[in-house]
Amino acid sequence: MRILSATIEKARYARDFGQVEATVALLVKDAARPVPYVRRIFTTEPARAARPLRRRLIESATTLFLARHEAPISRAA
Repeated sequence: MRILSATIEKARYARDFGQVEATVALLVKDAARPVPYVRRIFTTEPARAARPLRRRLIESATTLFLARHEAPISRAA
C-alpha cells in the first residue's frame, strides 16, 4: 500500500484545547484495488510546536490510517 498524496480539506482551531482539528484526505493505492481511492481521516495536533503544522497533521493522519489498516482483525466467538 502506498499513499500517493495528502490534502488538508478542513481545519479549525479548537481554542479551548489549544489544538487544530483537521480532516485530511489521503489518496491511497492498494495492491488489492486497481485504482487509487480517497480516505478521509480526522486528526488533531497541538497548535504550537517546533515542526510545521501541515506536516504534523498529515503525518498524524497517515499514522492513524496505517494503524487502522494494518491492525489485526479480531473475531469474537
